[in-house]
Amino acid sequence: MKTLNFVLETFTKGELPPFYTSISNTYNNEFVFKLEKEEGFTLFKKKALVVEDVPGYFQIQSKSLPKGIKLRSLKFYPGFLINFEGVESLDAYLNSRFGKNSRYKLRRDQKKLESSFDIRYKMYFGDISKVTYNLIFEEFYRLLEIRSLEKGIKKNRNLKTKKFYYQLVYPMILEKKASFYVIYNGAMPIDICLNFHIHNTIFQFIRTYDINYSKFNTGYIDLMKQIEWCLLNDIKLISFSKGDFYWKRRWCNTVYDYEYHVFYDSKHLVTALNTKIYYYKKRFKQYVREKNVIAFYHSKKEWLIKHMSQFKNTSWIEKTPLTYDEKVNNIEKLDINSKKYAFLKKSVFDFLYEHTIEKEKDLETYLLKDCANSYLIVGTQNKIVLKYHSS
Repeated sequence: MKTLNFVLETFTKGELPPFYTSISNTYNNEFVFKLEKEEGFTLFKKKALVVEDVPGYFQIQSKSLPKGIKLRSLKFYPGFLINFEGVESLDAYLNSRFGKNSRYKLRRDQKKLESSFDIRYKMYFGDISKVTYNLIFEEFYRLLEIRSLEKGIKKNRNLKTKKFYYQLVYPMILEKKASFYVIYNGAMPIDICLNFHIHNTIFQFIRTYDINYSKFNTGYIDLMKQIEWCLLNDIKLISFSKGDFYWKRRWCNTVYDYEYHVFYDSKHLVTALNTKIYYYKKRFKQYVREKNVIAFYHSKKEWLIKHMSQFKNTSWIEKTPLTYDEKVNNIEKLDINSKKYAFLKKSVFDFLYEHTIEKEKDLETYLLKDCANSYLIVGTQNKIVLKYHSS
């Protein structure tokens, strides 16, 4: 049974799967895509085709199916998007979705990030050098791999598609069919979002970030900056990749359905039987999803992975704040950007988050030579000793 992904076919390849002739946006009635060349169905005999991830916000025109070719469709999981109709500004949107305390925290984290580091924001859309593209792309997949390990995802499908997307995305950015939104600290990307564009709709395909900056919630800052960009550039919708997560329900103002479309040769007994089995398997999976069985399973699985990892690795960090005038002897300056001491980065950046007055450029980090696994962080007004324990 052949499978095609509707989003990838339309957004990345600029093609419609067989059996479709055009799509339009149901929210603004804008025509989006039309199949230029119709193909025959002679090669479809005795076969079935599954078209996955058909977004409910598209109105799709289908061809007249040949005799014997039938369609089974089913809603499979929810999708989430931001519809900018009637939204005048980022502040107005945040006011409509978040309470006062949540808005304060979002703005506070953005200010902390910008005051602690050399932060800049960049949307690559229509123009990017190959050198810059290579740097962003390599860092994108490096951060994605680290983030996948942190989340306990052993088989992230996106990690297997690096070569394919490397060839695909660069020309798409130049043609304004894709974009990279990047948050930089100095010259290094620390948060990267890969988007696909079709007319005035953005599909946020993959997002990742440097987990050393996790205290600063760069993903939310990225999203706020992209909302601002969308409003300035007359984007009507931001649609997010599949997955029902709490943050999507908080940020998005519209829930839609993803559908599966199954086309099959009903005259061929084996094909018809296999299609029926496939269809009812999906129906059963959707049923248990709607009953929250799948969500319950994944939540328990995440809890188990987290607690098992804590059981296996009982390392912890002892933090001892010092008065700023207190002297520490026999120390050796070190570089947290070196491979040897890169593990210190997160602790150093957490220190910056907790002491907003401090800046990365002013910090100095030292090895305490008289105390095993101990390090000293010194800012302009604060200092702390970190001792790493393991058992």
